[in-house]
Amino acid sequence: MMAVSNILKDHNEKVRLLAYLVVMFVVARPLFTTLGQAWQRAEIADQLILMLDPLIGVSLEQFSAFGFGIYLGLLVLLLIDPKKRIQGLLLSFGTIIALLALSSLGLFLPNIDFAQNILFLVGGIFLGGIVGGGRDLLELQTAEALEFRRAATVLFWVLFLIVIVGLVEFHVTFPELINVDFANDAVTFPERGDTSASFQPEGLAGNIVFSSVFLITLRKFFKYESSENFFVLGPVASGKSLFLVGVYLAALDELADRGDDTPMTPSSDLMELVNELDASTESAGWEVTSTDPDDVKSLEFTFVQGRMFPRNIEIGSLDYAGEYLNELPEALISSASDIDSSILRQLSTRVKKADTIVLILDMERYKRNDSLETESYFEILDEADSTEVLLIATKCDIIAEEFENETGLDPVTYYDDFKEYVNDSLVREDQTIKSLVQNTAGSEVHPVYYQTTEDEDGERVPMRDVNGNVQTMGFKRLLEKIG
Repeated sequence: MMAVSNILKDHNEKVRLLAYLVVMFVVARPLFTTLGQAWQRAEIADQLILMLDPLIGVSLEQFSAFGFGIYLGLLVLLLIDPKKRIQGLLLSFGTIIALLALSSLGLFLPNIDFAQNILFLVGGIFLGGIVGGGRDLLELQTAEALEFRRAATVLFWVLFLIVIVGLVEFHVTFPELINVDFANDAVTFPERGDTSASFQPEGLAGNIVFSSVFLITLRKFFKYESSENFFVLGPVASGKSLFLVGVYLAALDELADRGDDTPMTPSSDLMELVNELDASTESAGWEVTSTDPDDVKSLEFTFVQGRMFPRNIEIGSLDYAGEYLNELPEALISSASDIDSSILRQLSTRVKKADTIVLILDMERYKRNDSLETESYFEILDEADSTEVLLIATKCDIIAEEFENETGLDPVTYYDDFKEYVNDSLVREDQTIKSLVQNTAGSEVHPVYYQTTEDEDGERVPMRDVNGNVQTMGFKRLLEKIG
């Protein structure tokens, strides 16, 4: 059972994609067959469209070509949108199935001469593109990710309206309210006689089920995943800054691997750290300067996580020289005007806004038997009890060597075993960490580190490749976890 759960968790996006695909293929054909039959027996919707011919000279064929063009214009924007491209492809397949279902009833495509009505089709595509936000394509590329949220919203409500109107027409027989006289090119409203409508309950339960499943799935399908904000907390010199740099470099590599050019908008302070750490020679040390006592640096960036159902992840921290962690719990219950320190005020604001708090456990202190200074974590968690928590063990390079010596396994290749080794060791040997894990509903500790070696002075320095780039471990797996 646990194995199945882990498989579903590891392949969450693929499972969701398969579920949507099944719904599209199973539901689309019977639903749109019903909607086609609804059009054949329609007594209100068809007359409202047909009356356009005598009133403004637009025939049913021209209206259909124009409406289909609007739909295609919106659909094209979904296919262009990096975050909705997969959904756009699946909706395209669903559209083909729906058109085949309607064609089997002699409806829609068999009745439209697109060559003769090309202006209406192109005009509809143009209007759909404009309504869906296509004007953004004409602008110069900016730091904002390319999204067409309005196209997804309009498409959903168009399909929602078609389904609801179709169900009403299928199950309700209306009296004659509108009469389109093509011979005299006129629209008349018959004198009031029997104005009562009759209800046709046959197949209602099945149609409601198909429609509900289709619309609920469609809504989830079109919905843009909300952004999630991660904020990193830790004692001074616990590895917060290098942790942010490691996550940024891992996210940068992941986006490059999948050919994603979505802007990550890193802060200038973060990029300064990246340049200090990564633009060095093969024999360089950490090369990261310490923060001035009166200075505070904002380290943050945004990246898109997920290939099939992407969502925005915002992750950041404040780099400061003073000790503020112990004062943070009181600041969290105080108003901004009552907090004297501007740094403490910023910390309090960022923690309150965070969806997930990332708590740093310094393994270098742990191996020296020094205090991890995590006492304030418990009070912070009490004040932010509705916030998710992620426990990160930084500087795990020494533990990685111990793991390899004890088990003979490479911690890079056998990362899951290494992670289990770290968690078991910490919970078994440190009662504070054990209590912290218990207080966060059994959260796992996620180990990360820069691969290091000892220099001639016995100091640990980062291992670098021939280009001077640092080598990290655990950060890409962390991205998978938070995604």
